[in-house]
Amino acid sequence: MQASNTDSVSDSQMMAQIDELKAWLATGGSLGDAFDVSPEQREALYQFGHGFYTQARYAEAFKVFSLLVVYEHMNERYLMGLAGAAQMLGRYTDALQHYATATMLMLNNPLPVYYSAECFIALGQKELAAESLRLVIELSTNSEPYAALEPRAQALLASLSDKRTSAARPAKR
Repeated sequence: MQASNTDSVSDSQMMAQIDELKAWLATGGSLGDAFDVSPEQREALYQFGHGFYTQARYAEAFKVFSLLVVYEHMNERYLMGLAGAAQMLGRYTDALQHYATATMLMLNNPLPVYYSAECFIALGQKELAAESLRLVIELSTNSEPYAALEPRAQALLASLSDKRTSAARPAKR
């Protein structure tokens, strides 16, 4: 069965719309804007997802934050919410992907790096966790908004060092 002429027109129209959407996204537009989801509606969804998260309803929060990231893929709050929900669900690899994107958007904010370190620890990747924690310490030193994070990172880094040291020593009998 051959495609009719109207199918070709539909295909070309669809390709034109896809190209238009690509151009829209490349210039900083979002799918939320393209689909007329207002910033107020996205904020309401964020509050909804945040509520689920604070109630430890992480699966529901994950779904809401996933939708928000589709709507606005460069919003660090949405990415952090999605990453946090993934982390709490034990989806550490997924969480790391979203924390990495958030880190690129929030270059001077050590929080996504700190939470990445927690994920690395959960995955048994102690060296990557230690490297992340050293970066957190560097970013939070002399940084007023993140000053409280520095001692937490130092304590976690010290606990990693203690575990490595004790694992290297033979057990006492």
